[in-house]
Amino acid sequence: MANTFVTNKKTDLVALRAAEAAAYLTVGSKAYFKDQLEGKRNGRSYEFVIRDAGEYAEGVDMSNHVSNLVERKVTKDIKLGNIVIDTNLLEKVTDVEWDKEIAYPNGKKLINGVVKATVDSDIGLQNTAFVGTGWMPLSKASRFLGSISSDKRYAFVDPMIDSVMAAGGKSFTPVEAEPLYKTGMLGDFSGTEFRESQFMPNIDVSADLANKLASATVSSIAVSSITIDAGTEYERSVDINVITLSDASIQIKKGMPIFIDGFYACDTVGDKTSSLAAFVAAFDATGKLITYKKDFTGVGTREVCDADGKNIDIANISSPKLVNTLTAGNYFVGIFRIDGAMEFETLNKLDWSNADESSDSVEGIKVLEGRAVDVVKGSNKTRWAVASLAGIVEPRACTLVLVKDSTANLVAM
Repeated sequence: MANTFVTNKKTDLVALRAAEAAAYLTVGSKAYFKDQLEGKRNGRSYEFVIRDAGEYAEGVDMSNHVSNLVERKVTKDIKLGNIVIDTNLLEKVTDVEWDKEIAYPNGKKLINGVVKATVDSDIGLQNTAFVGTGWMPLSKASRFLGSISSDKRYAFVDPMIDSVMAAGGKSFTPVEAEPLYKTGMLGDFSGTEFRESQFMPNIDVSADLANKLASATVSSIAVSSITIDAGTEYERSVDINVITLSDASIQIKKGMPIFIDGFYACDTVGDKTSSLAAFVAAFDATGKLITYKKDFTGVGTREVCDADGKNIDIANISSPKLVNTLTAGNYFVGIFRIDGAMEFETLNKLDWSNADESSDSVEGIKVLEGRAVDVVKGSNKTRWAVASLAGIVEPRACTLVLVKDSTANLVAM
């Protein structure tokens, strides 16, 4: 396929700055394996360890309160995002201004792709969710995370959430930030820094679905496995919870949370909180909710417990009811997380053995470029790549927020 550059002298390039999306990756994340990705014979999969803790008890004789410590592992893979284009020997010289017209938009497209893929894989990992209208779900999410950690909090939200808030006559409080991270920042609210994130899902709840959720119960919760990234070099099995609902006609969409009566979220050392655990759909399903596996056992690593702070035997549940907070409407989504709950780092080099190589920074992320020349055919293949280790590694330090679109019924005057 030939390129179709417009080269007429009376044309001009439409130059618009793209929105900066990389803050989701770079703000409030940690490089746990910094300086260990390259040259250490570690392969492409990395395990993040969630520390265990013992049981608290009072008294002199602790014979019945001795805990075994069992650490939990979270696995992430280095993934390679790419864009490849083909140009001929003349085009770079006569037809385009390479950096402005080719390198920049493709570098930006590449970063957007990495962000979108990471957000998509992170949906379903949150251990709590807060649903509602106006500022209330934002406030609840912020204060919940503030109650379990003193580390800084960040929120990445659909830009329409800011629009809904502005329609109510309120706005975020401006905060200072480094110039690199200033674009896309909405401001502060309830001790959390808010940023726009383009790739959050939209959750649409019909009246029929809301009614069905209000009367549904849970028939069973089972641990199973599912293949993700099927057919790719990253294909692998992951453990999941399959929550079967009493109404087999209920259609659950990815990103939709359900709450089960008596199932409470735990904090980062396994203690009960006042918030119900959220089971967030990681995949579309009918009659069931499929979420990434939650830890119901142990002490310090568990993610869910009962109202008394005890472990839940999911094999012997007795048809608990759903606590439905979803009413009919359209919901905009955001992810809140505590500093360090997210991992992000990149490789600084690739093996471009038979290619010219260079690198540049796009939104603070290193983009690697390789160019291979076929002198006989007169073609240049240029590939931009980001090799990254990215994603949420501590679900208990993250929460999902769904803000209902309260402006849907407003009529323009």
